Amino acid sequence: MNSALIFYLSPLLGAAVGAVFGAALERWAAKLSGGRPVVGSRCLVCAVVVACWAAAFAASSPPLSGLILPTVLLCILVPAALTDLQTRRIPNLLTGGGLAAVLLVTALFEPRFATERLIFAFAAFTFFLAAALLRPGGIGLGDVKLVAVVGAALGAASVAAIGVALVGGALAGVAIAARHGWRRARTATLPLAPFIAVGSLAVLLLSG
Repeated sequence: MNSALIFYLSPLLGAAVGAVFGAALERWAAKLSGGRPVVGSRCLVCAVVVACWAAAFAASSPPLSGLILPTVLLCILVPAALTDLQTRRIPNLLTGGGLAAVLLVTALFEPRFATERLIFAFAAFTFFLAAALLRPGGIGLGDVKLVAVVGAALGAASVAAIGVALVGGALAGVAIAARHGWRRARTATLPLAPFIAVGSLAVLLLSG
């Protein structure tokens, strides 16, 4: 197939896949909350994210095997971010299953990076766990598990991804303080998963 045609079709296909994925998330969220499933923000967010993802990788033309791990990570980070925004929780099934999927893909397709990624997964988990224990309520255990997934997927590059997430969270805190005062900012709870997702996806796109 012509490369130009692939480039233009990829975002459309990605948007369709993302919308279907978003609809599945809506049903899952409705089941957890006891409400009725609707076509809402998750469908739009997923459609836009996956469309941009498809366009970026179509432009860079990586080998098919190189798309598997980023796609798995995308399927973990997007629902984690959306769930954290709504409920301030990240389901264990998502982080635990995501970590298992990342390790399996690494073992099958990139085994030479397995040791490095395990080291960074453990380092990220340990660092965030210590921060969570030192300041209860500041960082949730779901965030701790999610950074372990990012470490297992990105290895050394996870340092940059997590750094971007922390800077983004700090800037959001400053914005809250500027609007509502430092007392409100100190007690505010920010969902960290969206910042982790943005940092990780930025690193993947810039390195891909």
